[in-house]
Amino acid sequence: MKRVVAVTLALVVVLVLVPGIHAKMKWDMHLNYPAGNFHSQGAARFAERVNAATGGELSIVLHPGSALGFKGPELLRAVAEGQLAIAEVPTGMVEGDAPVLALTAQPFISATAFEQRLLYQLAKPTYAQTLKRFKQFTLYTSVWPFSGIYSQRPVASAADLKGLKMRVYDGTGLAFGKATGIAARKMPFSEVYPAMKAGLLDSMYTSSVSGVDAKAWEVLKYFTPINIVGPVNMVNVNLDAWNKLPAELQQTVMEIARQMEDEMWNLAGDMDRKSRETLSANGMQVATVDGGFRAELDTIGEQLRAQWATKAGADAQRILEEYARITGR
Repeated sequence: MKRVVAVTLALVVVLVLVPGIHAKMKWDMHLNYPAGNFHSQGAARFAERVNAATGGELSIVLHPGSALGFKGPELLRAVAEGQLAIAEVPTGMVEGDAPVLALTAQPFISATAFEQRLLYQLAKPTYAQTLKRFKQFTLYTSVWPFSGIYSQRPVASAADLKGLKMRVYDGTGLAFGKATGIAARKMPFSEVYPAMKAGLLDSMYTSSVSGVDAKAWEVLKYFTPINIVGPVNMVNVNLDAWNKLPAELQQTVMEIARQMEDEMWNLAGDMDRKSRETLSANGMQVATVDGGFRAELDTIGEQLRAQWATKAGADAQRILEEYARITGR
């Protein structure tokens, strides 16, 4: 018996002291969207690359479609408290806990992929400081194509927005609804289809990609690309879980994460084009936004961003000023 104990203790010492021998670790990863969504598919590639590059020392198990039971606004705290080791965290959904994180989800702030990336790069140091308070940091980000309005009837002016019963997914959507006379309701994506069928909603604002995910053409007729937001998703990891990784595994994961960020940002434009084609092919009318309507939307956006910046604080206002200086917006 003593010999068995001695051998066991010796093995433990070897595992602790010999470099390169580690206990295998598993992270369960919360994903907000269905497995077929391009963000979820990106996370799957990330997990596969991490598993291969670490020789299985770190495995990331995906749980798409919010299968772990957490909703968007809960994610910052769920990661902070260690309920989740790693999670996909949409910036616009967690402003209740950290308003400045919603900077990249402000209405009509960007019009191009370049402006989206610029805004995030300007916000990145402030985001990092904010996330540190929540005991997490971002491995990589991805971005959504710009969101438009799906509706039963045409929407060609600000006046046409009034009275819509619209699903939104963040504070920006609620503020936009209040400013335009939309009856906006924030709800998880999984609840939208039943609400449409029940007549509780007659519209939603989301990206072309999510419209395809939801088969929006089954319940709605028009997609109007007003480009209200092109928000950023963060893939955040709990600091305690991260610090349990040996330094060489951390370096490996970070190298893969840097590659993923470029890959996912470059993918968004392609996904938007393909998704609009799919919407059209299934009978949905993809409308155009004329100059007059665009001017109305820009005015609304300026008002809402100013209100938000007052709430979000000095860091947000400083970033917005620098962004405006560079872009002329």
